Amino acid sequence: MVKKVGSKAYNLIKTMKKPSHIKIIYRDLFRLENKIYLDEKHLRAAIEWLCRAQDITECGGVSGGYSFVRDWLSPYPETAGYVIPTFLQYSSFKKDVNLTERSIEIGNWEIEIQFPSGAVRGGMGIKDYPIVFNTGQVILGWISLYRETKLNKFLDAATKAANWLISIQDDDGKWSKYTYKASPHSYHTRVAWPLLELYKFTKKEQFKIAAINQILWALSQVKKNGWFSLMGFTGNENPLTHTIAYTLRGLLESSFFLEGEIRKEILDVVKSASEKIMMKYQLRKNDHYSVPMYLCATFDDKWESKNHYSCLTGNAQIAIIWLKLFKISNDARFLNAALKIIDQVKATQLLNCGNLGIRGGIAGSYPIWGKYERFTFVSWATKFFADAIMLKGSIMRGLEEN
Repeated sequence: MVKKVGSKAYNLIKTMKKPSHIKIIYRDLFRLENKIYLDEKHLRAAIEWLCRAQDITECGGVSGGYSFVRDWLSPYPETAGYVIPTFLQYSSFKKDVNLTERSIEIGNWEIEIQFPSGAVRGGMGIKDYPIVFNTGQVILGWISLYRETKLNKFLDAATKAANWLISIQDDDGKWSKYTYKASPHSYHTRVAWPLLELYKFTKKEQFKIAAINQILWALSQVKKNGWFSLMGFTGNENPLTHTIAYTLRGLLESSFFLEGEIRKEILDVVKSASEKIMMKYQLRKNDHYSVPMYLCATFDDKWESKNHYSCLTGNAQIAIIWLKLFKISNDARFLNAALKIIDQVKATQLLNCGNLGIRGGIAGSYPIWGKYERFTFVSWATKFFADAIMLKGSIMRGLEEN
């Protein structure tokens, strides 16, 4: 016990080794907020941070993030994979050829480290074990590159990865082998989604069937109040908004490839769960007229939480889901909630920091010492934040034109 306490104290001291670290700890301790600017300035800063996260690896991949204790982290195959569509979208938006080239570098690196079986490596760094979820996320990147470049090597890599996923899928549609903590997860809906994306290009029925089987298994986990069992990293923990959003986003994106009763059921459960989260968020106010406080980091199966910190990754992801539901339903509640929560994430992003590991990045938690990715600015939070701002911009431009 003494050794454990000593280790924690040592790590806490290490977090304050730079003035920029101390500044953020002070800011969050006293709940001071940064000035927020127009979306484009925040978006550009996030993209620049992601570019630095790629450059620091010197391999084409993207660093997992910047840690107060460990500085820049190793390249992360999973999240590098889904940074690709973010770069490509911003490249299209700004006509930036450099970002397309960066995306190709990531895709090539992912092929270089892909297992002969087709699987993608788990964990941060170049690990020697495959993971189902990571494989699905990199498929999304390869498909985005194939759509952009028409280079067959990216479609071939995605197909090889998908064949591996099918080969180790359980008969009832879930994945329980080569998964995080050797457990099935409802958030594997975000693996079903890339299989459907791949089906669109290959027309191979086995990809569509595998995706639908996983979705049906996930829907079997839904309770009457819109809660999904097994949304967390482990079966006995309350899931983060991060993995809740993975679950809902995977279903929502999959619904665009489906029709009939299954599509209706997906939209109903996603809307139900999203309304529960939105209600909890909107009620977190100091008074009736104030802006909601930050969304709590986790929920239990009654949609309750005792957290005193927020998962910024989950906040950005939830904003994307609310924005997409607004596009589907034209329900202004989803748009209003998304705009508020995006502004709150913007208020945590430092745009004028001399520390390039911090400037433009999004932390795992607010305050910075929250339990999720403590004292770390993470690539996936920054990626989802950029996605949320770009989606918001598209929607707002559409409203203005109408």
